[in-house]
Amino acid sequence: MGPFGALCLAWALLGVVRACPEPCACVDKYAHQFADCAYKELREVPEGLPANVTTLSLSANKITVLRRGAFVNVTQVTSLWLAHSEVRTVESGALAVLSQLKNLDLSHNLISNFPWSDLRNLSALQLLKMNHNRLGSLPRDALGALPDLRSLRINNNRLRTLEPGTFDALSALSHLQLY
Repeated sequence: MGPFGALCLAWALLGVVRACPEPCACVDKYAHQFADCAYKELREVPEGLPANVTTLSLSANKITVLRRGAFVNVTQVTSLWLAHSEVRTVESGALAVLSQLKNLDLSHNLISNFPWSDLRNLSALQLLKMNHNRLGSLPRDALGALPDLRSLRINNNRLRTLEPGTFDALSALSHLQLY
């Protein structure tokens, strides 16, 4: 392959790395990659997002199921916004691959059962918004692997009781909404 062929190949590969799926908008800002896929009537997490995405907004869509493997190619995400997206089901393992996640917003959805074991891999999590869902329970050990969690919003769910010690492991917690 000559120099021109190598240059064409390099440009093609850069295009693949920087690609952004329709109808999302991707932008590099302050050394972070943002993918804005909010308000796009999406029914699934789009495929083909840049691997270096750190902030992913999927809010206000029609994504009823977060499938296992949906985020396997975007493991650098630190902020995931899914509010008002009609999410009913979060498959076990769907979020577990996001080990660098600091902010997770699943508020204003229709989630009644949540794979709490996925949170064991999210030890960097600082903000968890699950308010305005249909959660009926919060297992005592659900939040135990979140030492950096500062803000937890689980208000406006169907929680009836909480076991003593549910929040004991949350030494950094400074904001709790539970009503």
